[in-house]
Amino acid sequence: MKAKLSLIVQPVAALLLACNAGLVSASDHYQMAIVEATPGASAIQQGDAAKGLSTLHSSKADGDVFARTMALCVANTQLADINGASSACTRAITLARSQAQASAAERREMQALALSNRGVMHWVAQDLAKAQQDFRRAAKLSDSELVQHNLQQFSSRLEGLTAQR
Repeated sequence: MKAKLSLIVQPVAALLLACNAGLVSASDHYQMAIVEATPGASAIQQGDAAKGLSTLHSSKADGDVFARTMALCVANTQLADINGASSACTRAITLARSQAQASAAERREMQALALSNRGVMHWVAQDLAKAQQDFRRAAKLSDSELVQHNLQQFSSRLEGLTAQR
Protein backbone atom coordinates (compact mmCIF):
# COMPACT_ATOMS: atom_id res chain seq x y z
CA MET A 1 0.00 0.00 0.00
CA LYS A 2 2.81 2.44 0.82
CA ALA A 3 4.46 1.85 -2.55
CA LYS A 4 1.22 2.69 -4.32
CA LEU A 5 0.83 5.89 -2.34
CA SER A 6 4.34 7.08 -3.23
CA LEU A 7 3.64 6.45 -6.90
CA ILE A 8 0.48 8.52 -6.66
CA VAL A 9 2.08 11.35 -4.73
CA GLN A 10 5.11 11.51 -7.02
CA PRO A 11 3.34 13.05 -10.04
CA VAL A 12 1.73 15.68 -7.83
CA ALA A 13 5.08 16.50 -6.24
CA ALA A 14 6.72 16.74 -9.67
CA LEU A 15 3.96 19.04 -10.82
CA LEU A 16 4.39 21.30 -7.81
CA LEU A 17 8.16 21.30 -8.25
CA ALA A 18 7.74 22.24 -11.89
CA CYS A 19 5.41 25.07 -10.94
CA ASN A 20 7.68 26.46 -8.25
CA ALA A 21 10.48 26.63 -10.77
CA GLY A 22 8.26 28.73 -13.04
CA LEU A 23 9.13 26.51 -15.95
CA VAL A 24 6.85 27.37 -18.83
CA SER A 25 5.97 30.94 -19.66
CA ALA A 26 3.24 31.90 -22.10
CA SER A 27 2.49 35.33 -23.49
CA ASP A 28 2.79 38.28 -21.10
CA HIS A 29 4.84 36.31 -18.57
CA TYR A 30 2.15 33.94 -17.44
CA GLN A 31 3.34 30.66 -16.04
CA MET A 32 1.96 27.24 -16.90
CA ALA A 33 2.22 24.01 -14.93
CA ILE A 34 3.61 20.84 -16.47
CA VAL A 35 4.75 17.55 -14.93
CA GLU A 36 8.48 17.29 -15.46
CA ALA A 37 8.64 13.52 -16.04
CA THR A 38 6.09 13.61 -18.89
CA PRO A 39 7.45 12.66 -22.33
CA GLY A 40 8.11 15.87 -24.26
CA ALA A 41 8.00 18.09 -21.15
CA SER A 42 11.63 19.14 -21.48
CA ALA A 43 11.14 20.36 -25.05
CA ILE A 44 7.91 22.13 -24.10
CA GLN A 45 9.68 23.82 -21.16
CA GLN A 46 12.38 25.04 -23.53
CA GLY A 47 9.78 26.54 -25.86
CA ASP A 48 9.84 23.85 -28.55
CA ALA A 49 6.18 22.88 -28.30
CA ALA A 50 6.13 21.13 -31.69
CA LYS A 51 8.99 18.82 -30.67
CA GLY A 52 7.34 18.26 -27.28
CA LEU A 53 4.06 17.29 -28.92
CA SER A 54 5.86 14.95 -31.29
CA THR A 55 7.66 13.25 -28.40
CA LEU A 56 4.44 13.05 -26.40
CA HIS A 57 2.47 11.53 -29.28
CA SER A 58 5.19 9.03 -30.17
CA SER A 59 5.62 7.80 -26.59
CA LYS A 60 3.59 5.02 -25.04
CA ALA A 61 0.28 6.30 -23.74
CA ASP A 62 0.49 4.19 -20.59
CA GLY A 63 1.72 7.00 -18.35
CA ASP A 64 -0.08 9.41 -16.07
CA VAL A 65 -3.07 10.62 -18.11
CA PHE A 66 -3.35 13.84 -16.09
CA ALA A 67 0.34 14.65 -16.70
CA ARG A 68 0.05 13.93 -20.42
CA THR A 69 -3.09 16.05 -20.68
CA MET A 70 -1.43 18.96 -18.88
CA ALA A 71 1.48 18.73 -21.34
CA LEU A 72 -0.97 18.81 -24.26
CA CYS A 73 -2.64 21.87 -22.74
CA VAL A 74 0.66 23.73 -22.37
CA ALA A 75 2.10 22.77 -25.76
CA ASN A 76 -1.06 23.60 -27.68
CA THR A 77 -1.31 26.93 -25.85
CA GLN A 78 2.28 27.72 -26.82
CA LEU A 79 1.41 26.92 -30.44
CA ALA A 80 -1.78 29.02 -30.20
CA ASP A 81 -3.80 25.94 -31.18
CA ILE A 82 -6.77 27.15 -29.18
CA ASN A 83 -9.06 24.23 -30.06
CA GLY A 84 -6.46 21.64 -29.07
CA ALA A 85 -5.47 23.57 -25.96
CA SER A 86 -9.07 24.12 -24.87
CA SER A 87 -9.85 20.43 -25.17
CA ALA A 88 -6.73 19.36 -23.27
CA CYS A 89 -6.99 22.02 -20.57
CA THR A 90 -10.63 21.24 -19.89
CA ARG A 91 -9.90 17.51 -19.79
CA ALA A 92 -7.07 18.13 -17.29
CA ILE A 93 -9.51 19.92 -14.99
CA THR A 94 -11.91 16.98 -15.17
CA LEU A 95 -9.11 14.48 -14.59
CA ALA A 96 -7.85 16.42 -11.57
CA ARG A 97 -11.26 16.17 -9.92
CA SER A 98 -11.41 12.42 -10.48
CA GLN A 99 -8.00 11.36 -9.11
CA ALA A 100 -9.38 8.91 -6.55
CA GLN A 101 -5.89 7.95 -5.37
CA ALA A 102 -4.95 11.54 -4.48
CA SER A 103 -5.97 13.29 -1.29
CA ALA A 104 -8.60 16.01 -1.41
CA ALA A 105 -5.88 18.65 -0.99
CA GLU A 106 -3.86 17.18 -3.87
CA ARG A 107 -6.95 17.09 -6.10
CA ARG A 108 -7.68 20.76 -5.30
CA GLU A 109 -4.09 21.73 -6.12
CA MET A 110 -4.13 19.76 -9.37
CA GLN A 111 -7.45 21.31 -10.34
CA ALA A 112 -6.18 24.81 -9.50
CA LEU A 113 -3.11 24.34 -11.67
CA ALA A 114 -5.20 22.99 -14.54
CA LEU A 115 -7.62 25.93 -14.20
CA SER A 116 -4.70 28.37 -14.19
CA ASN A 117 -3.31 26.73 -17.34
CA ARG A 118 -6.71 27.08 -19.01
CA GLY A 119 -6.82 30.71 -17.88
CA VAL A 120 -3.56 31.33 -19.73
CA MET A 121 -5.01 29.61 -22.79
CA HIS A 122 -8.05 31.90 -22.62
CA TRP A 123 -5.73 34.91 -22.34
CA VAL A 124 -3.85 33.77 -25.47
CA ALA A 125 -7.24 33.37 -27.19
CA GLN A 126 -8.14 36.90 -25.99
CA ASP A 127 -11.20 35.65 -24.11
CA LEU A 128 -10.75 37.86 -21.07
CA ALA A 129 -14.01 36.93 -19.34
CA LYS A 130 -13.20 33.21 -19.38
CA ALA A 131 -9.56 33.87 -18.40
CA GLN A 132 -10.70 35.89 -15.40
CA GLN A 133 -13.17 33.20 -14.38
CA ASP A 134 -10.53 30.45 -14.50
CA PHE A 135 -7.87 32.48 -12.68
CA ARG A 136 -10.33 33.36 -9.90
CA ARG A 137 -11.56 29.77 -9.56
CA ALA A 138 -7.94 28.58 -9.38
CA ALA A 139 -7.15 31.15 -6.67
CA LYS A 140 -10.10 29.95 -4.59
CA LEU A 141 -8.71 26.41 -4.70
CA SER A 142 -5.03 27.18 -4.10
CA ASP A 143 -2.75 29.91 -2.89
CA SER A 144 0.21 28.44 -4.76
CA GLU A 145 2.80 30.83 -6.11
CA LEU A 146 1.99 30.01 -9.74
CA VAL A 147 -1.77 30.48 -9.34
CA GLN A 148 -1.35 33.76 -7.47
CA HIS A 149 1.23 34.99 -10.00
CA ASN A 150 -1.12 34.38 -12.92
CA LEU A 151 -4.07 36.04 -11.18
CA GLN A 152 -1.91 39.09 -10.40
CA GLN A 153 -0.60 39.21 -13.97
CA PHE A 154 -4.12 39.04 -15.32
CA SER A 155 -5.40 41.74 -12.95
CA SER A 156 -2.52 44.06 -13.90
CA ARG A 157 -3.05 43.47 -17.62
CA LEU A 158 -6.79 43.98 -17.28
CA GLU A 159 -6.27 47.27 -15.41
CA GLY A 160 -3.90 48.39 -18.17
CA LEU A 161 -6.42 47.54 -20.88
CA THR A 162 -9.22 49.30 -19.01
CA ALA A 163 -7.08 52.42 -18.56
CA GLN A 164 -6.34 52.53 -22.31
CA ARG A 165 -10.03 52.72 -23.16
